[in-house]
Amino acid sequence: MPLAAQTQAQQSTLIGRDMAAAHSPIPAVEQMIFDDEFDGTALNLSKWHRCYPYADDKVGCTNGPPLELEWYWKNNDSVSKGLLRITARKQRVHGYDYTSGMIVTGGSPTQSPGFTFLYGYMEMSAKLPPGAGMWPAFWLLPADGSWPPEIDAMEWQGGTPTIDYATIHWGKQVNGQHPQSGTAYDSKLDLAGGFHRYGLDWQADSVTWYFDGKLVKKFTRAPVIPHKPMYILIDLAVGGWISFPDANTHFPAVMQVDYVRVWPHKP
Repeated sequence: MPLAAQTQAQQSTLIGRDMAAAHSPIPAVEQMIFDDEFDGTALNLSKWHRCYPYADDKVGCTNGPPLELEWYWKNNDSVSKGLLRITARKQRVHGYDYTSGMIVTGGSPTQSPGFTFLYGYMEMSAKLPPGAGMWPAFWLLPADGSWPPEIDAMEWQGGTPTIDYATIHWGKQVNGQHPQSGTAYDSKLDLAGGFHRYGLDWQADSVTWYFDGKLVKKFTRAPVIPHKPMYILIDLAVGGWISFPDANTHFPAVMQVDYVRVWPHKP
């Protein structure tokens, strides 16, 4: 993509922490440099902005056609019962037929610079929305506003519900395309059927992708790996390169996120 006494939710969060510590290639939990468990009643705006860093979330933003059909809007993100919910709606705004939501750590026109990091391990637990044309992603962009590079920890297309797409972009355009290395990992599971963990270990000489703690891709071309601070993006686009909404796509469609966590580069 170029430019979830102890409540049940609290128990789920604790289980998620235990699973992350047991199965992910990460240091101790106490060393986390960023963490949001979405335990409140609203999105923590000291951690997140609801559009790209250059955009005012009161107005919204988009990447636009031909691949994206949505207008990102602050009204489409909510937090309750230990989960972030990003909702895509069939709703015409600013000339677009759909609205949806995104959150980023990279600051905003009035909040700068936000959270960025240089190398480390990040992980998200999420349940994806079913249907053709659903395009959720968990990814990184440079804090300096350049593009590429870009690292996609997870992209998913509703038209290929078992596939976790892991991609890195870099370099100058050649024949209208930037160089990239992508892997389509077939989990053999419908990723809209439950929560799964998507992890990315970004180091100076390698980038490694994980699905539910399992290594699914490793990239070791150090010169083209990003070597500058980057920020986190989570979004639910409508559209994609494989499928677009059809008569069977149900709206509103909701992406649920249990947590987002970042650890520093392992010593």
